[in-house]
Amino acid sequence: MNDRIPLAPLQKLAWYQLIVFAIAVALYLVAIPYLAWHRHLTWGVAADPALGMFGVLGLWGFGVYFNYDRKRRAMVKLDEREDFINQRAGTLGMQFFWLAFVLSHMGVWAVYNIRHHTTVPVDVLPLLVLAGWIVYTVTQSIAILVQYKRSASNDSL
Repeated sequence: MNDRIPLAPLQKLAWYQLIVFAIAVALYLVAIPYLAWHRHLTWGVAADPALGMFGVLGLWGFGVYFNYDRKRRAMVKLDEREDFINQRAGTLGMQFFWLAFVLSHMGVWAVYNIRHHTTVPVDVLPLLVLAGWIVYTVTQSIAILVQYKRSASNDSL
């Protein structure tokens, strides 16, 4: 017997985004020692080309299909509760994004300007934007799952 409650579209999307993020991190952590061994590099030098493993995060673009109803060939209508959960998760994700974005930019500036007495290289800035996007998406996904868990526990009371 299957007593499981089917997941809401936002929950499916959140789990999908977290799984893709976990795959990207795992590939990155495997790529560093492999590149260091294969190309005879130090781990610090091999970490830079291993960042290409985060290209897997492009699969997040397919997450739109979790909010698509194939029977009616239309986007899924979210009720008020789901819409509110999505709005709060987006707000929390944006708060963490700006916190990480400002701190990372100030940290990079401090390292290059104060420690090395030089300017910040331009190729560092897109990596900071990518990191901010990752922080936003992962935080939003975790917030969606936590809010659904809380609302499910409140419904049983």
